[in-house]
Amino acid sequence: MAIKMNAPLSNRKLMEVMLRAYEPCRYFGQCQQAIFKPSNGHIPRGYLGAIGELEEVEVVFVFAEPGHPHSDEKDSRHNNSPMQLLRNALNHTYQCFKKGTDAFHRNTRCIMNQLWPDKSFDQQLRHVWLTESRLCSIDDEIGNVADRTCAHAYLRRQLELMPQATVIAFGGKAQRNLKKIIPNFIKAYALAPPGANFQGARPSWEKAIATVRELRFLRS
Repeated sequence: MAIKMNAPLSNRKLMEVMLRAYEPCRYFGQCQQAIFKPSNGHIPRGYLGAIGELEEVEVVFVFAEPGHPHSDEKDSRHNNSPMQLLRNALNHTYQCFKKGTDAFHRNTRCIMNQLWPDKSFDQQLRHVWLTESRLCSIDDEIGNVADRTCAHAYLRRQLELMPQATVIAFGGKAQRNLKKIIPNFIKAYALAPPGANFQGARPSWEKAIATVRELRFLRS
């Protein structure tokens, strides 16, 4: 049986922002299609990184929202505290990226490896914050739900903590959720299918990588 390693905790200030989504989130019932049901794996999740000082974060990857829960995300324990739910979500996300569970995780790791080729995965997590424009998965996973409640409530606060970081929005939904929050960010195709399978996907990722490298050079 494989031993699961716990995820390194993100910066305390970021964790304080994310913890508000488990207390529970005040927007359940208002945010369209948002589901909170830990027994089915439906909790806010999909974020990882920024495990050192916030000033070390060079890039923020913004995705649309988590996909449907994996079978091993189900949690039958009752009365889990908000912090335990947060840790459960963080640990699962860490394992997925560490193992490359889906094409989405493997594509993300590929970009991280090109941005920080001389660092291990855990070392890379000091320099990147991986997050979602909305923290809950929804029934219509590839639809165009335009509710920006979560982005304004949580993503805005996350980005305010890392004003020095370059932001890359992967996919149209992430880009639409971001445009009312910050004026400038890099646009790229989604890292998960179907968007990841489009002809322009890989060139858009390469362009994003080149832009980050160029900005890094200008700042050095």
